[in-house]
Amino acid sequence: MTVHHRLASVGVALTLSLVGLTACSGDTGDGDNASASSASSDEAASSSAPAPAAPDAMPEPDLSEIPDPVATVNGEDVTKEEFATYYEGQFASASGQAQMSGEELDVEQLQTDTLDVVVDSVLLRQAAEEAGLEPSEEEVDGLLEELATGNGLASVEEFLGVLEQQGMDEETARREAANQLAIQAYVEEEAQVEEPSEEELQTYYDDLVAQQEQAAGGEDDAASTAAPQQPEIPPFEEIKDQLAEQLKAEEQSAATDEILAGLREDAEIDSFL
Repeated sequence: MTVHHRLASVGVALTLSLVGLTACSGDTGDGDNASASSASSDEAASSSAPAPAAPDAMPEPDLSEIPDPVATVNGEDVTKEEFATYYEGQFASASGQAQMSGEELDVEQLQTDTLDVVVDSVLLRQAAEEAGLEPSEEEVDGLLEELATGNGLASVEEFLGVLEQQGMDEETARREAANQLAIQAYVEEEAQVEEPSEEELQTYYDDLVAQQEQAAGGEDDAASTAAPQQPEIPPFEEIKDQLAEQLKAEEQSAATDEILAGLREDAEIDSFL
């Protein structure tokens, strides 16, 4: 078996319990600036995760009113514990953003959005299981090693230790990794994406350059409130491979949304939030 929703949208962030720690190596955000940054340098990609806030400055999510189960998907319960695993990571990220922007966090909307993410993940996992896609132990080991390396950790054992500090034991981590591999294999089978042509890559690159130039012009018009200048996008040939991966990820994300729309249409989903 060869080895994501909108989840980063699902779009290639499929199990938030793992992605929460590995966002810096797997983020495929929708914004144009994010696309330009990820294409412009490896350093930007490796340092995209925000710096953690001081523990005493970060509010804790209130789970007292969350029912158990939170929902059912095709007769399968989504437990409060499973929801909390996703929600706590989303809450921490959203709280940090709210603190930076000065806006009030809409907890009710965040819970609804998180449940949508959980349901999408369950639907994709169920579909992968129905298709008989089951990763090997070697593939699971390989993914955990990749995640450890991507987070600057020396070994899988160290990576699992960090997850355990966050409340995820090794059995759960390996199960989540297996789910992610199965889902990814299912998405790749159902939403095959062709390699972009040279012309498509050049058009994509030109659009990024034009967007950056437009943003720079806006900053000049409002110099008093301008953000720090974005780094210049490298020449096309230097980042062509990165552009190809980015474009394929975006296309697969869109295809995944279509898959999920079909799965949701045929599914029986009950929410108790």
